Parts: sequence; structure tokens; C-alpha cells
Amino acid sequence: MTDREVRVIVPEPHYTLLDTTRGELPEVIVVNDSLLAFSTREVFPWHLRVTFDARKLIENGMPSPEESALLFALGDEVEAAILGGRTRLDAQNALFIARSTWNATRELRYQIHDPEITHAALQESLTKKEWARPWDYEMKYEKDWASAQEIFNLFELLRPDA
Repeated sequence: MTDREVRVIVPEPHYTLLDTTRGELPEVIVVNDSLLAFSTREVFPWHLRVTFDARKLIENGMPSPEESALLFALGDEVEAAILGGRTRLDAQNALFIARSTWNATRELRYQIHDPEITHAALQESLTKKEWARPWDYEMKYEKDWASAQEIFNLFELLRPDA
């Protein structure tokens, strides 16, 4: 098996805020829509989902303003570990897909190139301190970006002819 190098041009992030529902509950989701037409998806075949449990809630399972601020701070810290990872060729290892809030949960979604780099960073983050809220992650191989595509499909709902 030979190593193959591919030059990947990652588009500058562009974010769209969507108010939707998941199940019967409201969901607020920020999506990096610059990746909708990303052509070299095969370079980032691992889907990462990080979840934080919210505690101080208001109606419909949404976090209070104070809780939301805390979740943003925690998410920013974890995201820095994820996006700070570099490949052996010093290239970007992770792409931000979305941040979602619903049902007492904050989710961060990414597509990953090398899962070992991200796993090591997340394990270090989990064990380096006592966190104000519990969080966990799961990473799975999805060459077809199925989980990311579920998020991207929300844009179909925005089309006037949908």
C-alpha cells in the first residue's frame, strides 16, 4: 500500500444559524455551510460527536442563559483541542461541522482526518482537569459523511420549493 498525498483546499468557514426541531423539541444549530460543497470529503472520513450535558434548564430542555454561557466556554476549550491537532504533514486534522443545542444537550460535530490525533487530544482534555459539566465523545468511520449529511439536509428545508 502506498501513501498518497492530496492537496486539500479547505474553504473559509461560513456559519448559518437554524432554528428547527428534533423529535418534538426545539433545536438551535449553527452549521458551517461552507462544507456543503466540499469536494475532498474522503480526506476527512471520521465523524466526531462531542456531547455536553446541560443542567440548568429553562423550557423545552433548553439551557438557561447562564448555562448556555458555561456550555459555550466548555465547548470552546474542547474545540481548541480538536481544531489544534495537526497531521504529520502539519495540515488541518479536523473540520467543524455544527454546534447544536437541544434536549438538555450541547453537541459539537466535526469531520476528522486522523482519529488518533483527535482521540489523544480529547483524552488529554478529559483527564487534565475537573470539568464543570460532564462531556463525552464518539468517533466513527463514515467515508460518506452520513452524519454530517443529515445536518446539511436541513438546508433543504430552507428552499422555497421544499
